[in-house]
Amino acid sequence: MSLANRKNSKEFYYKKSYLKKRLQKDVMEDGVAYIPCRVEGIEDIISKFSIKGCESLDSEFQDFVMDFIDFVPGEYPIVLEIHGPKFTEKEKALIVGTIESDMDYTLGKTEEDVNRHKRIFQWVTAGTILSGCILASIRQFLTAVPLEFFYVLFWLFADSLVRYLFIEKFDYEDQKIRAGRLASMKVEFIEDEE
Repeated sequence: MSLANRKNSKEFYYKKSYLKKRLQKDVMEDGVAYIPCRVEGIEDIISKFSIKGCESLDSEFQDFVMDFIDFVPGEYPIVLEIHGPKFTEKEKALIVGTIESDMDYTLGKTEEDVNRHKRIFQWVTAGTILSGCILASIRQFLTAVPLEFFYVLFWLFADSLVRYLFIEKFDYEDQKIRAGRLASMKVEFIEDEE
């Protein structure tokens, strides 16, 4: 790698984003994050595969909202600003209801995942304690080879326990907060000016 390329790489590495400043300027107002979204019509929001009475969000629209929310710090409530044509009251109610419904499903799925991982954590904790007790009580009676099996078993459980306590637990909490924010999101409609 040439000296100029190394200098460029170093410059790119140390480049700062100033994300908080940009968010404050672009989307934050009075402690609330406003996600602006432009649509041409209801078909940009409601999936074309939906049936009447069981509508769901268009995947591209949903991805836009989900991706945007990841940039906003977790303590700020979210308001989705839908910029576009004038919607009837019936269309507005359908859009808001569909957004609330899909976000409730997202919250429910996240709650199930978090609860499943809590159950796994309980089993791993019990496995760590049990294998540690077995290891401590039979250590003097076994030779090195059978004893090694119990060491492996203990460290398998202990590794999973430590990884959950210090890494995964916080990820699951963040996922739950994210899903709760989405389920609590408010919707505002801003009509295009003719």
